[in-house]
Amino acid sequence: MDIYDNNINVLTNYIADGSKGCNSNAVGVELEHFVIDKNGDCVPYINGVENIIEQLAQNFPKHVYSEGFLIGLSCDKYNITLEPGAQIEISIKPTENICEIENIYGEFLSVINPILDKYSYRLTTLGYMPKSKAKDISLIPKKRYEYMNKYFKSVGTRGINMMRGTASAQVSIDFANEKDCVQKFKKANIISPILSLICDNAPVFEGKPFLGNTLRTYIWNDVDNDRCGIVPTVLDSDFSFKKYAEYIYNSPAILTVNGDDIEFTADKKICDIYKDTPIDESIAEHLLSMFFPDVRLKKYIEIRPADSMPIKYVLAYATLIKGIFMSDFSLDVSLSAITQAKNNIILKGYNAEVYGTDAHTLAMKLCSAAYNALDSSDREYLLPLKQIIDNKQTLKETINLAKGRGIL
Repeated sequence: MDIYDNNINVLTNYIADGSKGCNSNAVGVELEHFVIDKNGDCVPYINGVENIIEQLAQNFPKHVYSEGFLIGLSCDKYNITLEPGAQIEISIKPTENICEIENIYGEFLSVINPILDKYSYRLTTLGYMPKSKAKDISLIPKKRYEYMNKYFKSVGTRGINMMRGTASAQVSIDFANEKDCVQKFKKANIISPILSLICDNAPVFEGKPFLGNTLRTYIWNDVDNDRCGIVPTVLDSDFSFKKYAEYIYNSPAILTVNGDDIEFTADKKICDIYKDTPIDESIAEHLLSMFFPDVRLKKYIEIRPADSMPIKYVLAYATLIKGIFMSDFSLDVSLSAITQAKNNIILKGYNAEVYGTDAHTLAMKLCSAAYNALDSSDREYLLPLKQIIDNKQTLKETINLAKGRGIL
């Protein structure tokens, strides 16, 4: 076996190791937050979020440092990490019980809110920062982000906005085996444009009202076509773990990591960087983490289109994802149709044509399929999103209306 085939196999086997061997309805949740000061501006890492993380550290047994700075914390229930612009992300362990996600998030708030109160800071859940502009946001001290920032400037126009100004709610699901993974991965890609619309919570772009829909989709469309958007082979009849591995291995790396040594490799392809060097599992893990498609494959399937949202909507969204993948909902569409759906929704929202119907009709069908597949306790969690879909509203409209009435 030559090195190319060996390295493809390492990537393939890394993904395959995530197979659970049986059906699982567990969902994991990652929710990103902006830290906002009393003037509505984003708080920087240095002498801001840095202080918060350092004071949080006493509650966590594991600490992660970068260049001498504390940037991550973890315990058995959840991890705290920082996104490039100092957005605080909580990653909650996979569970089949939505109420457990709710309780863990409540525990997180109970330890962070007293610290935030000392500085008159607050956590805000939006798809894009409410007031600050991307050029005014400093990156956290992490070499990886410095190199990504440099590279994205050479391949697109909105990398600066994505890294510094966006925040998401990501839900991950398990797969039983390769066949199950391929079916779920395809379904997740097909429904992703509708998910982005349902969870559209970004009313402001660079301090001004955003007049379109799904701002984060608009931003991701011009970050880096090699590693964002839709995986090109996802709808191929022979799509597999190996084909995803090939997608990764034949794309630019941006950077390589060897222990504490990080090297900027720009647009040099991974297959060329490692043409004489066998990779191991740790390198495979890093390589997979450097790609940001709408739906990402690691040892689980990560569904990425949703904006950051208040927790009751995140719980509803996690429940929606759980129900969809318990249901037999399916669509047969082309790759170009998914791209067209994303672009149509940016322009027309619920009135957009998506897969031969309008986006609102499809969103209702998706929600109904999930609702019917769930038990009564989970259905209660789904209701906040079901209501906005029934009312043909986006999340940003619902929240803005509620704020105007003093509800939120």
